[in-house]
Amino acid sequence: MPRGFFQKALFISLPTLLFLASLHGPAIAASDEDMQTLGMYYEPNDLVVTATRNPKPLSQAAENITIITAKEIEMMGAHTLVDIFANVPGIQASDQGGPGTYSDFFVWGATAQNHILIMVDGVTLNMQATQFVNLEGIPIQNIERIEIVKGPGSSSWGSALGAVVNIVTKSPFEGKKVGGKLSFSAGENDTQDSRGEISGTVGPLGYYLFAGNLSSNGFRRNTAVDQNDIYGKLRWELPTRGSLQFTIAYDREIVGNGDLSAAFNLLDRLRQQNFFSTLSLNYPISDRIDLDLSLRTRYIKTIDLRGNFLRDDPDNDINAGDPIGDVTARETSYGGSARLTWRGGKNTLAAGADYDFVDTFSGANNDPGTDVKQLSDKYGVFLNNTLAIGDFALTPGIRYDRMRPVGDFFSPSMGVAWNPTDKITFRTYWARGYSLPILLFGATQERVTTVQAGVETTYIPWLWLKGTFFWNRLTDIEDFDANGERILLKRIKQGAEVEGKTVPVFNTSLSAGYTFIDSKNDVTGETLRNIPRQIVKMGIHYNDVQYSFRGSLLGRYAWLNASEDNFMKSSAIIWDLNLAKRVLNFKGTELELFFNAHNIFNGAQYSWEAWKNSPRWFEGGIRFDF
Repeated sequence: MPRGFFQKALFISLPTLLFLASLHGPAIAASDEDMQTLGMYYEPNDLVVTATRNPKPLSQAAENITIITAKEIEMMGAHTLVDIFANVPGIQASDQGGPGTYSDFFVWGATAQNHILIMVDGVTLNMQATQFVNLEGIPIQNIERIEIVKGPGSSSWGSALGAVVNIVTKSPFEGKKVGGKLSFSAGENDTQDSRGEISGTVGPLGYYLFAGNLSSNGFRRNTAVDQNDIYGKLRWELPTRGSLQFTIAYDREIVGNGDLSAAFNLLDRLRQQNFFSTLSLNYPISDRIDLDLSLRTRYIKTIDLRGNFLRDDPDNDINAGDPIGDVTARETSYGGSARLTWRGGKNTLAAGADYDFVDTFSGANNDPGTDVKQLSDKYGVFLNNTLAIGDFALTPGIRYDRMRPVGDFFSPSMGVAWNPTDKITFRTYWARGYSLPILLFGATQERVTTVQAGVETTYIPWLWLKGTFFWNRLTDIEDFDANGERILLKRIKQGAEVEGKTVPVFNTSLSAGYTFIDSKNDVTGETLRNIPRQIVKMGIHYNDVQYSFRGSLLGRYAWLNASEDNFMKSSAIIWDLNLAKRVLNFKGTELELFFNAHNIFNGAQYSWEAWKNSPRWFEGGIRFDF
């Protein structure tokens, strides 16, 4: 890594650290209870699973992991995953004209479309043919937590070049037969979000059921949305030991794809269907050995409804009103996984295998000659270990994947977490990863090598701090030169990230995050465009338990560094205000009113004028817990 990079990163990150340190107030030692509110999953019994596919304390994880809980999601006033990611440090995401509209997002400069693995209940949501991920079609009411591993996770999961997003859904309520939550919100432009869940446990059988609808006329041209979701989970505790679990999910929506009239002479809509189901067994063979088996199936279908041309184009013999053929992409997959976890003394060893069969199709509805159908299968075997030696936790891992007709790939990794005291953790991580190509277009298998180093501490009174340096070198990136000839590129994505949180003072706490990303061509040194260069997140959080009132003011800014012909705007900070007041609390039944103001200063922040972010809009609603 060039010396100038570290100088620039330190120049940017040190003032941020000093600013956050200044927030701690008087030098009064915070109580243990206060300090526990700073970290996520600091308790010894609280575990993360995404890094190595076996539960372990966050203090033993060498990777940079961010966790978002159901409580935090509720306080964001979020409608979709995009709303959640927009408030996470290191991630750039924004709606494209309203809730539920199409959006891409970046994690440390890695794009969701082919570099980020996204899973729900262990089911990969990335389409194999196009790597498309329908973020808007994933309901958030049923989310228990989201674990985000920033950087490649290929040694555990396979194709995960830039990050892993693991969505863990809610488990059945324990201790009561029936419980649940109902919520409804209404806002401008006929925006409505209705959700309901019911859950409980009867004897050995637990259940969780969810249904929801999100609809809006949108806040930009051609951004109306109508989305319906259902989700169910059944868990049966086996008579002797272990459990059997079944999940099923279905989403159907139709959403406008933004104002593409200038760029493509059309206004298209996307009609999407998503279905997945799992059947899994967890069986403790002994006190030290667990066996996990799972089966899964998934079906995704997207129809691009293109309508008619909007204006004449004499050069291409096109008249306004001429029909444009719709385009269909669908994918069906079946698969399963097996994993053995052995805990022996200082070691926690996980070994397993994955298999998936994929059937993909793409084609224009009015031109059978464009139809492309492809069958493929892939399998992988992995082995990793967490070796705890005193204050150190070593995490070596390796995985082998093979996919027809792409080929094979080895993904090694090595991480070290050092906890010299209970108030500080040092982390370093090295790994190689890859991303499967877009099958229907014959793209390449991109590869990455990453090095990360970071520290997390609560030594400063009343303050939690976390900082990370990262360096990623990508190779085998497909592109085309001026003559249309295929070429392979090499790129460097490196940077630094700083996060901080304070303990509550007078029921108020602060949070902030800053990420600097330097993306460039590894051969020419040219800075890459259309990749966020700076990302800033800010928050003021208020929670008065006595008067049952809470609120948050969340701000975000990204220097998008988009191409000049995109006519981007990224000079404004987007601020959202979320307020909630509990008005009833009686025998376990709660009633809460809430109000959300989105983009309250009407700022503009978008990388392409066809997909402008939402203007200022308001909504209010009610939540009922029972």
